[in-house]
Amino acid sequence: MPLIGVLAALATVTLWGCNFVAVKVAVTEVPPYFVTSMRFALLAILLSPFLRVPKARTKDIAGYALIMGVGHFAIMFYAIQFLDISTTGIVLQLGTPFVVLLAWLMLGETFGIWRMAGMALAFTGIVILIGVPTAGVDVTALMILVVAASMWALGSIRAKQIPGVSAFSLIAWMGLIVAPVALGLSFLFEADQLARVTSATPNFWYGLAYMTLASSIAGYGLWYWLLNRYDVTAVAPYNLLVPLIAVASGVTIMGDELTLTKLIGGGMILGGVSLITVRQMVLARRARRTSTLEGPPS
Repeated sequence: MPLIGVLAALATVTLWGCNFVAVKVAVTEVPPYFVTSMRFALLAILLSPFLRVPKARTKDIAGYALIMGVGHFAIMFYAIQFLDISTTGIVLQLGTPFVVLLAWLMLGETFGIWRMAGMALAFTGIVILIGVPTAGVDVTALMILVVAASMWALGSIRAKQIPGVSAFSLIAWMGLIVAPVALGLSFLFEADQLARVTSATPNFWYGLAYMTLASSIAGYGLWYWLLNRYDVTAVAPYNLLVPLIAVASGVTIMGDELTLTKLIGGGMILGGVSLITVRQMVLARRARRTSTLEGPPS
């Protein structure tokens, strides 16, 4: 990629990596489901010009919105209350091996020994994070975060089954659908939402603005700008920097502690994800080279 592409990719992953700080700050002051509702309501308002899709896609989009908005974001916001940013950023990378697994189950895609090794390494890393008592990790919250990662993977598979709909349209519809659902969850399971919002410090509002404007709109805008201009295999590896930036921001901004267990378990997860990603790059380049050598069909 040219320098402008590299800078855009680095800006994107930095926005996403620092977003964990914004979420952590926000849910510390206001209940997580209510924060989820506020975030998606703002997204629906800001992206309302994109609320135009074929009627035949409405059901698919609603399913995608609930999977990603509630199944991923809402429960991730809940879990991050009890976990540090470093652990959260690393564990959510399990979404990549989950995508490979679900693509095999739902789409009939195959995977070989390298991807199997990557998945085994990543899942072993999560076992280490869960199973070592000196890790200082809330195991229940961590398992909820694993579910959030699996929902991200399922949402990614569902998105592949909704062709012809732009990323901003999906986000806008997600906002419109998820905001009232998350609000309902908030009034069922949370209390004192309005009192906590009115007494929130400026840090809460900064966090809400960041996750809405910087992470969702600017981050995804840059990401899809990159994907529309450069090969996926050139862009995708930059996503591996997200957990590293999350760890760095957690340590430097929030004072997270990096224990040996977190380093070993997290390193295995990132190693497994890297193995899967690199293998996908190799296969994509091989397929492109084969197509070039064979030439256009006669």
